[in-house]
Amino acid sequence: MAIVVFDWGGTAIKHGVWENGALVKTNAIKTPASWPAMKTLLLTLFQQYQQDFTPEGISVSAPGNVDPDAGIIGGLSAIPYIHRFAIVDELTSLFGLPVHIENDANAAGIAEATLGAGKGKPRVLFVIVGSGIGGAIVENKRLQRGCHKYAGEFGLMTLDGENTFSELGTAVAMAKRYNQKVSAAVAFSGAEVFALAQQGDNIAQQEVDRFYRWMATGLLNLQVCYDPDVIIIGGGISANRAIFEGIRQHLHARVREKNLQEFMPDIGLCQYGSDANLVGAAVNFEQRTQR
Repeated sequence: MAIVVFDWGGTAIKHGVWENGALVKTNAIKTPASWPAMKTLLLTLFQQYQQDFTPEGISVSAPGNVDPDAGIIGGLSAIPYIHRFAIVDELTSLFGLPVHIENDANAAGIAEATLGAGKGKPRVLFVIVGSGIGGAIVENKRLQRGCHKYAGEFGLMTLDGENTFSELGTAVAMAKRYNQKVSAAVAFSGAEVFALAQQGDNIAQQEVDRFYRWMATGLLNLQVCYDPDVIIIGGGISANRAIFEGIRQHLHARVREKNLQEFMPDIGLCQYGSDANLVGAAVNFEQRTQR
């Protein structure tokens, strides 16, 4: 089975083909400025793939509050023109083939839970850390959506009585706190704050420690709530092994503080990296086709 897969982002559209359990012919192109331009681009890419493959369907990873059963994307995202209309119906008419769609964080979680770092584990939490925090809950290879389809929105948890996990536990939030403290004329990025901490900057070290502590607190809360077999970390910070090890060490220290050693979480790094959304889109198509 060949499936053409797309990952829609605010700046780029990633695309490729899933065939015989492998992702091939991947590339990326700038995100169009309108829905008509998007449809033209998607059809052009699809027709190019038809020269080498015989696609049986199309699967999309998209931002926003995706309702795959209704074929509609609610909420808000960096692509404003994809929301609140029968988008799957339009794409099905465009391609003349079955189309399935899933939220991008959910797609990445499906990929990691079924084929990646969580393969073989019945209960998997996927936590994606970027400018905010999101994720997915996957049990026995099936995504859990919840009553309002917000399951996995871990970043909305309040951690200090006022601020959320997303507002406290990301490198973006860490850099914002650092810049406020030093009154920087030019804002430092999260990566730069980590580097300054290694160079001995005391304020940077304080903020890096705070980042790790909030990250450990959020992950421990998830472990207590769900008791998964593994928590997989994805997103931008997953590309830095040292940061991942820092998260692991602080999480284990937090567990020991609470005398919960028998409850020690197992955390892992995402396997598919930037391809996770495309792989998850393909797996989602296969799962929904097999229903």
